[in-house]
Amino acid sequence: MKVITFNLRYDKPDPGNNSWKWRRKAVATLISRHQPAIVGTQEGQAHQLLDLHRLLPDYQSLGVDRDGTGRGEHCAIFYDRRQFACLESGDFWLSGTPNVMGSVSPDWENPVPRMATWALFSSGDGRHRIALFNTHLDYNSQKARELGAGLIRDRLATIDIQNCLLLLTGDFNAEPESPTRQSFTRPLGNGVRLLDVLGHLAAKEQRTYHEFTGKAIAAVDTIYYDSRLHLKASKVHTAAIDNIWPSDHYPVIAEF
Repeated sequence: MKVITFNLRYDKPDPGNNSWKWRRKAVATLISRHQPAIVGTQEGQAHQLLDLHRLLPDYQSLGVDRDGTGRGEHCAIFYDRRQFACLESGDFWLSGTPNVMGSVSPDWENPVPRMATWALFSSGDGRHRIALFNTHLDYNSQKARELGAGLIRDRLATIDIQNCLLLLTGDFNAEPESPTRQSFTRPLGNGVRLLDVLGHLAAKEQRTYHEFTGKAIAAVDTIYYDSRLHLKASKVHTAAIDNIWPSDHYPVIAEF
């Protein structure tokens, strides 16, 4: 099973080859080449997700936008319908009122709504279940990141782990050694321990944010996986595709 986390970069728009009208094919090409079972994406707007649906007909997506208007950024989860069936899915907001769409709590200190999208998948043969949570934590506020991480941990801990494995994808806007990131590797309330797929790499090799330069400066994206899974391989995908950077973030790819 391959899993990718990928901040798509919202359609700002950006100039030249960094424009979404060029990048969308590069994103679809990357996904087609690796054929992941699941892709956790961040920042995608509705028209960007629609473009990817047109280019990736075997994939379905889940999740609403963070504002609740249909015009905001999503934490959309794409999954290959040939590999998995979706049993349940949902969204919650990283605030004091997580079930209120588009909610922001002033004391969390995040200026815009932040959210997580989750889904429960079953493998084609019905033997395996995977619960995947996908998020994009706040850029400005450490407090918002730490509170958001705590809420995500609480939700992960509610999953019945007897017949289900856990995954967490995201742009965490925090470095691996930060309190936010370290919190995800502490045992959850249900006893599961999550591991970082890039944790075995040197700090420099974990960097993913490169601002369309090809020279990464921050390690903010990763995949956390249930320690009961066997990680076969993982990497930060640093190559351009047809001389186009698919995003200002490199995707992280893991195989289990």
